[in-house]
Amino acid sequence: MNKPASFFLLAVFALFMSGCATVSHHMSPVPPANVVDKAAADKALVVFLRPSNYGGAVQATLYDGDTYIGTLSAKKQIAYETDPGEHMFMVVGESADFMKADLLAGKTYYAQVVARMGLWKARFSFRPMNGQVAENELQQWLSASEQVSVNQEGLAWAKANAASIAEKKADYLPKWEAKPDSDKQILKAESGR
Repeated sequence: MNKPASFFLLAVFALFMSGCATVSHHMSPVPPANVVDKAAADKALVVFLRPSNYGGAVQATLYDGDTYIGTLSAKKQIAYETDPGEHMFMVVGESADFMKADLLAGKTYYAQVVARMGLWKARFSFRPMNGQVAENELQQWLSASEQVSVNQEGLAWAKANAASIAEKKADYLPKWEAKPDSDKQILKAESGR
C-alpha cells in the first residue's frame, strides 16, 4: 500500500476512535438519588470509570472472574459492590486485559477503563487509581460521567455470549500472567477510601 493510502486509512481510523460515542443498550442510567458512591460496611465498592470519549464507538465489557459486571460506554461509570478479598477483573474489547485487586470491607476503590488502538476496534486496559490521581481530577471524572447499571438486555447478552468471552479469557489470561509483576495492573488494598 502506498504512503498516501496508508495515511488516509490511519486518519479515518483515528477519527473513528476519537469520536462517535455510543451508549450500550445493556445498561440503564442510575437515578441521581440512587447513585452508589460509598461501600457498605461489609462490602467493597469498585467504581469503574471511562471519562474519555476516545474509542467511544466501542463498548468495554467488564467481568469479575466469570461474573458479568456490565458494559461500559464512554463518559459512564459502573459502581460494583462485591465481597472483600482477592478479585481478578477482566475488560474485553478486541482483546482482553486484566487487573488483580485485593479489596477491604467498607472501602471504595476507583479504576479507570482506558481505550487504546486495536487492529479492528478498540482494546481496553485498566488503570487502577492507587492514590496517584488528584482528588479534584477524580471528582471531575465522577461528575462528568453518568452512573449506569446492568439491565435485563445486558444479562441476556452476557448469557448468550458466555462461551466467546470464556474463549477470549482463555487466550489472554496466560499472556497477562506471564508478564512481570511490574507490568501487571493491581488495585491495591490500601488505596481504598
